[in-house]
Amino acid sequence: MNIKKLLALLIALVMCFLFVACKNNDSDDSSNYKKSSTSSRDELQKSSGPLLYRVTDDDGDIVWLFGSIHVGREEFYPLPDYVLDAFDNSDALAVECDVKKFEEDFTRQYKVLSKLVYSDRTTIKDHVSDELYESSVAVFKELGLYNSAFDYYIPIFWSQAIESALLEMYGANTKLGIDLHLMDRASESDKEILEIESVEFQYQMLADFSEELQILLLQQTIESYNSDQELETELNDMMDLWASGDEKAFAEYLTDDTSELTGEELELYNEYNDAMIVNRNNNMADFAEDALDSGDEVFICVGAAHVIGDGGMADLLEERGYNVEIVR
Repeated sequence: MNIKKLLALLIALVMCFLFVACKNNDSDDSSNYKKSSTSSRDELQKSSGPLLYRVTDDDGDIVWLFGSIHVGREEFYPLPDYVLDAFDNSDALAVECDVKKFEEDFTRQYKVLSKLVYSDRTTIKDHVSDELYESSVAVFKELGLYNSAFDYYIPIFWSQAIESALLEMYGANTKLGIDLHLMDRASESDKEILEIESVEFQYQMLADFSEELQILLLQQTIESYNSDQELETELNDMMDLWASGDEKAFAEYLTDDTSELTGEELELYNEYNDAMIVNRNNNMADFAEDALDSGDEVFICVGAAHVIGDGGMADLLEERGYNVEIVR
């Protein structure tokens, strides 16, 4: 089962784990990022920009939908004027979770990490094959991260920790994430920051994955590590598409081909997709509707995979009768 896109898309889907796992490893030096020197990428950056949707109701009330990625590049900034104008004129910023506030609360950090620990006195060695355990430990050791205490954590912790370390290794800097940038900007201007979900919600979602799905994700992460060039390509492609603002191309990228999956694999894929995307997209669309009803102009910034494509927030709100248009 090849779900490498879903692994790469974690940087467009789940903010909490990336931030917590990487915040102690962040560096202001992004020189380790392996940038493409092609002129086509430079021209792409100059001629286009990330997608911003304006959603209006019959009374003229407005919310903005801005798809984020939770890591970034220096060349993403400053954000385009059409984005900053909408943001600066809005009454509030809405994000998946306020990780800035979470960073300051060590009690909350301990509590959410405890969600990913076995509660029955077993260890991961009791739940995964010897081969997968040994290969996972080997990867942690190569990354200089292994700690025997990790054995008490469930497989999703292992896969997310390795994935986060790999993204950092390729220069996917959490400090340059779109969400964090806008939260900093909101704080500087005393703009209210609203949470659509919470860090606790996101950790619980990961903890609730079936053991079969968690093991599969860990297997896929190890495969990604062993084919690091492929993962780097996926990462760069996704950031390029985000910067390009090509709605059709981005939507196609977010769509996986499941035609060759077995019945068991498809069941696990659907479990992942429902939890990570479908259910959350509907909840986020509900939040946008409530914002419109309030009359406040809210700038909503969530993972791009929640905004773009079939079943994304823009699509769902249009189906619910709102006017949705791309702003340039």
